[in-house]
Amino acid sequence: MTIEEKLELFKKSTMEEVTKRSQDILGDYRQSLEKMYEARVHQAKVKAEDQIKTQTDELMREHNRTLSREANNIKRDIGVKHHEVKEAFFKDVEAKLVEYTKTPEYEEQLTRLIKNAKKVAKANPITIYIDPVDTDKVKRLEEDTDMAITISKYPFLGGIRAVISSKNILIDNSFASKLAEVKQSFTI
Repeated sequence: MTIEEKLELFKKSTMEEVTKRSQDILGDYRQSLEKMYEARVHQAKVKAEDQIKTQTDELMREHNRTLSREANNIKRDIGVKHHEVKEAFFKDVEAKLVEYTKTPEYEEQLTRLIKNAKKVAKANPITIYIDPVDTDKVKRLEEDTDMAITISKYPFLGGIRAVISSKNILIDNSFASKLAEVKQSFTI
């Protein structure tokens, strides 16, 4: 099984677990809000029946205002829960990525990424950057790829970044940028 397949399997299983958790949380939350809503509607109806002849119009207006306010509160609360679940999920993913960077498979992936960047550059000069936490891998990567490796001043969770200055090309295969892309498009 390749790294990409492992990553895809990891991503899929993580997404399924988080989606299930969020659906359970949101389902419970919706049920409690529906019970609150039904209780408030029932109270409003009883009050309206007692005063229907004299205050029908006023009660309907108040009911609509209350309903709108509650709907806005529910939307806000769901948005907050969505954000909390999303942040927790991506913290877990980031922790898994850090664990992955300590495996031999990660070092093999770095070698492949460097060789692919070298192919893109062809005969043009290229600068390969790795994350500062990968400093211990520089010697082996240089031997395996026959490329000079530069330690980045800025951490990016792993992976590589390569710059082909003559063509103004940045190849960003850093885990930080990939995670940011997924996070931006992620929905529950």
